Amino acid sequence: MPPLYLVSDIHAGIRGDADDAARLADFEILLAQARAAGGELAILGDLFDFWFEWKEVVPSRHLPWLAALDRAVRGGLPISVLPGNHDFKLGGLLEERLGLRHPGDDERRLVEGLRVVLHHGDGLDPGERGYRLMRRVFRSGWAQWGFRWLHPDLGMRLADWMGAGDRERVWDGGYLAGYLRRSLPGVLREDDDLFAMGHVHVAGRFRWGRTTVLTLPPFVAAARGYAVVEAGAARLEFLRPERAPEVVEEILR
Repeated sequence: MPPLYLVSDIHAGIRGDADDAARLADFEILLAQARAAGGELAILGDLFDFWFEWKEVVPSRHLPWLAALDRAVRGGLPISVLPGNHDFKLGGLLEERLGLRHPGDDERRLVEGLRVVLHHGDGLDPGERGYRLMRRVFRSGWAQWGFRWLHPDLGMRLADWMGAGDRERVWDGGYLAGYLRRSLPGVLREDDDLFAMGHVHVAGRFRWGRTTVLTLPPFVAAARGYAVVEAGAARLEFLRPERAPEVVEEILR
């Protein structure tokens, strides 16, 4: 069975980001690796630093990234994309014009006999009432309708301002372990083998009973982290291993 490549928190198209072109070049290397292996790629949210589909407008800063995705799909690489907290309004153009698959907020799938659960990772803690309320408001139909009436230049600048601090955040290991302990009971089933998520910007490998929990390192960071699921196991990888962070490991239950 072909390998499944996982990547998260690419944050494509950050305004004024000097690293954007280099990150795109590295992303195309990852696309080529997955295609050469006969695999597929799942993007676990925050592909874009911000994404919104106006009916007649595509932000110019995203065009090189959209072109790279289009070339990869046309070259035979299956790509799926989950929503993140920076690009939760997906579908439309990405599915209809580029051929990316958008399964919804999360996905359960069988990979070489492994029961795999994929999620961006945000909003899982039932104690995060404020964030979960804000998330529900931003995703509501009336909020989307109102934002659509903003001029795209203004809308993009507003999104840049709102997301600036969040993309730089790296979660503390202790806080992350607590977040997972509070979140996983509402997410996992007893027979799940792997749960993979992004969002927290930490390279981590945890155990929750029989389940391996991977938190993906952010591709926006210098090491360009990702994960590969093949041969009945999952591993973290880095395009630039010399810059890789220490992997946090802990048994949660």
